[in-house]
Amino acid sequence: MASVTSVGSPHTGSKTADAMKETSRRSSLPAWLANTVSGALSWLAGEPGLPQDALGALASLDSAGAAVFNRRFPQAMPFTPCGEGAAVVNGVHYFSMGGTRVSTNALDASDAVLALTSRDFGDEPNDGLVGRCSSHWGMVLRDDYEWNHLDQVNQALGLRAPLSPDPLAVYRLHANRLRKLGL
Repeated sequence: MASVTSVGSPHTGSKTADAMKETSRRSSLPAWLANTVSGALSWLAGEPGLPQDALGALASLDSAGAAVFNRRFPQAMPFTPCGEGAAVVNGVHYFSMGGTRVSTNALDASDAVLALTSRDFGDEPNDGLVGRCSSHWGMVLRDDYEWNHLDQVNQALGLRAPLSPDPLAVYRLHANRLRKLGL
């Protein structure tokens, strides 16, 4: 038995990736900026010199790239827009979760960037990079945590909205859920 759990994943693509791809057709600046930021993060993580390909990443994160991937690997894809998919396919348990709050902590500098990227979503609830419904796959555990895209993985020094759930506690709870299922 096995399981797959996605957290804030753009299963149907990200409107931010769609907008960046469109902008990159007119200018090389977005790709250069994304590669530079990725390179800096790689350096900070102690892995300097790793190759960066922002346009390649966008090709898998935009709506068109997600649709291609989903046609190849449809297991647990939601049956309806913004719905849930099968919880178990071929013995594999599928779960998803995500956040819908963009600005979470005044001390978190990444909130300003996510506030800009969230504009691509209009009124759709999102985490700054991924829409609420796009994060659905398999059994949706929760899609409205008061987390932005970086809070979901406890980045930016663990800064998040006051009184929001601690991502580490949520992951421990989920690990216990999987253990109880024998996974």
